[in-house]
Amino acid sequence: MTASRPIDFGRFIARSGGTITVSPSGARSSTGAVLLLNSPSAGPAVLNVGKSTNGITSKSVAITLPPNGSISMSSGSSSMPLSAFVTSPATILTVPDGGLTLSVGATMTVAANQPRGTYTGSIPLIVNFQ
Repeated sequence: MTASRPIDFGRFIARSGGTITVSPSGARSSTGAVLLLNSPSAGPAVLNVGKSTNGITSKSVAITLPPNGSISMSSGSSSMPLSAFVTSPATILTVPDGGLTLSVGATMTVAANQPRGTYTGSIPLIVNFQ
């Protein structure tokens, strides 16, 4: 599995806080007082899942996503927790010969007056062939 792009929640103004959700399809929405700004680069994380070359065939793939709040996007001492991870496809019955694309979306909680910055982080995924 290789990452071809990271999740990007885009630019926003925090105001009194809320959430930003990026869906696996790339739709972006907010709740509370978070104001979304034009962000052409916003979108889900995209991973390429390749077919196993060690003789494993016709196996389903189980993807374990992080628990809510266990991962944060950080900038210096400021952070924003992630939750509600979701993938597309939601289940993988088999990996085709050419591999497949897996998109990962999530919701980020934004505090009131969240400090400006470039927030980064990583999302660990566990992928098991069944």
